[in-house]
Amino acid sequence: MNRVPRALVSTVAAAVALLASSQRAVAQLDTTHTWRFNITPYLWLAELNGHVGVGPVASSVSLSAGDVLDMLKFGAMATAEARYGPWLIGADGMYALLGAGRVFGFRGDTGSLSLNQSQTTIQPMGGYTFGEGNWAVDVLGSMRIWKLSATLDVDSNTRPRDTHSAARTWVDATPGFRVRWTPLEDVRFVFYADGGLGGSQNTWQIYSSLGYDVWKGLSLGIAYRTLTVDYDRNNFLYDTAMQGMVFGLAYRFP
Repeated sequence: MNRVPRALVSTVAAAVALLASSQRAVAQLDTTHTWRFNITPYLWLAELNGHVGVGPVASSVSLSAGDVLDMLKFGAMATAEARYGPWLIGADGMYALLGAGRVFGFRGDTGSLSLNQSQTTIQPMGGYTFGEGNWAVDVLGSMRIWKLSATLDVDSNTRPRDTHSAARTWVDATPGFRVRWTPLEDVRFVFYADGGLGGSQNTWQIYSSLGYDVWKGLSLGIAYRTLTVDYDRNNFLYDTAMQGMVFGLAYRFP
């Protein structure tokens, strides 16, 4: 299902070309050379589409953001970042425990099935900032660590119960970049993209966000985010796309 789109490849290539050709892209200086920190808890209202399979059974998944919220039993999401001069380190983490959701079998079984899912995604990263004035580009090296478990259960009201469960953990290398623009003192635009492979056949992510400072060191943000992965190994299929609006509250210090 998921292939890196041409638009993403073109965007990455354009950003690399811009960095290579711009003679004025110099390291953004921090004359104080003090540590700066940013912590952002957020809520991602994402829909889930694609294919999920366990053993001989595979299903087609088409769940709206409302469906996912109805299934949600517990969730936690946040990013954290530390900067020292032009250098940065950070991580994004997400955990979601989903209860029963209606999906449809297309291999090994047919008709309505119930999907239960637990997903943990952690993405540590490090990078270097280029830019001057109100523009900056972060060149990033990162990896995405996945821990997934899924259960496909036949509707026991219509047929004898038949449950298939499995869990997998894998790691993908995900280099990327982030463009930051501050047109006004209190307004920030960000565009981010990454992509790669490893344990999965491929994975990629893009988001664009708008942030507004409501208080010193405190910002409200809204974004649109897409995250895809195509994993199909050892009788476990997870070929999905998550996309939707993100709402966050960022705290920067000192």
